[in-house]
Amino acid sequence: MKYLTPGPVQIPKYVLNAFGRHPQFHKLDEFKEVFKEVVEKLSKVAVGRPLILPGTGTLAVDVMVYNYVNPGDRVVALSYGEFSERLIESLECRGAEVFRLSLGVGRIPPPDIVEDFSRKVGNVSAIALVHNETGAGCANRYLSKLRDVADSLGALLLVDSVSGIPAEPIRCVVDVIATSSQKAFMAPPGAAILYLNSTPKAKYPMPRSMDLSKFLKTIKEWETPYTPPINTIYALDASLSYILRIGLDNYHELHKMRAEYLYSRLALKPVGEEGFRSYTVTAFYTDRVQELIDLLRSEGYVIARGVGEIKDRSVRIGVMGDIDFEDLRHVVKVVNNYVGK
Repeated sequence: MKYLTPGPVQIPKYVLNAFGRHPQFHKLDEFKEVFKEVVEKLSKVAVGRPLILPGTGTLAVDVMVYNYVNPGDRVVALSYGEFSERLIESLECRGAEVFRLSLGVGRIPPPDIVEDFSRKVGNVSAIALVHNETGAGCANRYLSKLRDVADSLGALLLVDSVSGIPAEPIRCVVDVIATSSQKAFMAPPGAAILYLNSTPKAKYPMPRSMDLSKFLKTIKEWETPYTPPINTIYALDASLSYILRIGLDNYHELHKMRAEYLYSRLALKPVGEEGFRSYTVTAFYTDRVQELIDLLRSEGYVIARGVGEIKDRSVRIGVMGDIDFEDLRHVVKVVNNYVGK
């Protein structure tokens, strides 16, 4: 079976081989050297100080929220899919006063609307958003302008890019980016990754395992305060070497070409608006969700059902990982032959 899913993705053999090493004791100098190399490679992917925690994307988002949002903070949250709603849930669990801005599933609010809405809310501490909405197959490509909006308000810009970077790049300075190893980083699950450009501002308690101040202290010695995801770090060392070797721009273009092929050839309507469709996770409306999932599985491909309010009327096809155009051509042929009947 080949995985054309939103993540975990189809992992190259050389990454799996790296992952399969016997884990070293993480206090040894030998492991510290590998950890240092991975952190340095991560620093070339996006602007900010990278930190690695044991966990996945959900934990990364929760850690971002709990370290940068205090109970009672007024937060503007953009919503255009299920993972936007999950970010809002995390903010509400933290005790933030959340002001949701939504134009509908797959529709990205323009910066002027975000600014007007935020100024009407007043005294906004943060703008929180999903960079690449895994549930609706859309990408927010306004981040540079939203950075300016946040600055004008004296607010933080908090970004969930779990299925975004490095294939959907972030080139501007963001206060915090939350992401993970098992999607566009092309490694197994296990590493929650954050990029910090602002000092954590939490004044309220949080679990020790989520306290970024502890990680910021120990990383100075290339250590972590608790056992890190050792084997996932080995895998990231291999996958990041590949990504950086071909170059971030080429890596982005590769995913863009794969996604655009599906958008232009599949006889299904994309969920995301044109110009904002994701280049890592494509999503399409269909009234034959389970039939398409089962049909493609019989052909050797695993795709995903939609999530949230469009769960029963959409499918998602990931274009990350070890796949090629022959895979995509076959998927298009199978789907179009079926829906054309």
